[in-house]
Amino acid sequence: MQTSAEMTIEAGSGSATDADPTAATEAINAGPGTGSMTTAEAPDPQEELMTAEAPTATVAPVSGGAPALLDKIIAAAAPELLEKWSRISLCVEPVDRAAAEAAVAELYILAGFAPPQHFVWCASPLEGARLITGASAEEAGRFGESLRQELRNGPWQRARADVLTQLGAQGWTQAWRETCGPLMPSATRLVETITTGIGDAAEDEAERSRMLLALTFADHGQHDASWLPLFEAYRAAVAAEETIASEAPAATADAVSADAAILHALAHVAEQLHWWWPFADAAILCERPTTVHLDEQGRAHNGEGAALAYGDGFALYRWHGVTIAEDFAQTLATLTPQIIQGERNAEVRRIMLEHYGHERYIVDSGAKPMQEDEAGRLWQVFIEGDEPISMVEVVNSTAEPDGTFRTYWLRVPPHMRTAKAAVAWTFGLTEEEYQPQIQT
Repeated sequence: MQTSAEMTIEAGSGSATDADPTAATEAINAGPGTGSMTTAEAPDPQEELMTAEAPTATVAPVSGGAPALLDKIIAAAAPELLEKWSRISLCVEPVDRAAAEAAVAELYILAGFAPPQHFVWCASPLEGARLITGASAEEAGRFGESLRQELRNGPWQRARADVLTQLGAQGWTQAWRETCGPLMPSATRLVETITTGIGDAAEDEAERSRMLLALTFADHGQHDASWLPLFEAYRAAVAAEETIASEAPAATADAVSADAAILHALAHVAEQLHWWWPFADAAILCERPTTVHLDEQGRAHNGEGAALAYGDGFALYRWHGVTIAEDFAQTLATLTPQIIQGERNAEVRRIMLEHYGHERYIVDSGAKPMQEDEAGRLWQVFIEGDEPISMVEVVNSTAEPDGTFRTYWLRVPPHMRTAKAAVAWTFGLTEEEYQPQIQT
């Protein structure tokens, strides 16, 4: 899998193909409260983890075994596990459709259902949502009821209750932080970004409501990396102990084992697949995105094109998570100081400056230093309708290996009047207090 904070991979054509290309739910087209599909009874694991780090239930840790089990879970959450799920979450390689269909079939069987009769492939979640919302009642009937509750939310709810009982609320919180905490921000932000993008792609409010309702019945596949690693670590910890719950009755242990097996199979699906919809007689499966760009905080971000794109042309343009227009993203790729100076919208201009770089803008705009002393050079550029850009240029007194001296540009408040005062400010000192003995 190719992954990074910014990545681009050209996928295949991504068109929807299947012997039976129809799919949908009559309930979604009719609106909430109608048809055979109902909102999942169990809470969505991703949504619940987004609102609280630990369940609100107060459960005392099981004496004796809880610390040992917690230690094993944390040990199982080694860097290798987190790196694996980070790769899964950000993977942009084309899906191996045969492997994905086999993983979905295995999940159905473990949950007590016959494998889907039909697999319908879509190039993006937008195509999947439109496929569902645009289906006729006859087409919807071919797919049967949603199995999201049985294949995802239900097993999560029961397995979580079991782990919570064994670890207690405090142990659960620690286990979650170690196994899911590092992965959750980017995974949940990607889910939010895609969901928002699908809603924004609707032709009218009615279609928007139907598509957003359709998304409540989708599994997030690779983006379930925000919670599945905890149960993978728990599974490994239990295997190390060679027991699930030493004090649990056999029937309870069997049920826990069944749910753990379902979640393990769901994790295998997440490795193989992007978003998907599980129905009783069919599964709607989506290809992964072809491009993903994130900033350091895991937010969708790209100043030179789409931050997230799919093979069917569905693309989302974001600047540090903020929605921007496609033509604006193209503008960012061809910026000049003159274009920035001509922009009258202050917020848009700030984005332009952030992308172009304040240092580069000062140099390319032909500005002159306003003051220079032994500490460096102080630059200031005035922009109509906005605060001045003030930066101090300093030279590292320690030579680089090649004998050159590196130059640094530091953003400082516009009220600075000398380079020395500006450098002092970066150390939290006044100009009088800043008396360096040795510069490095």
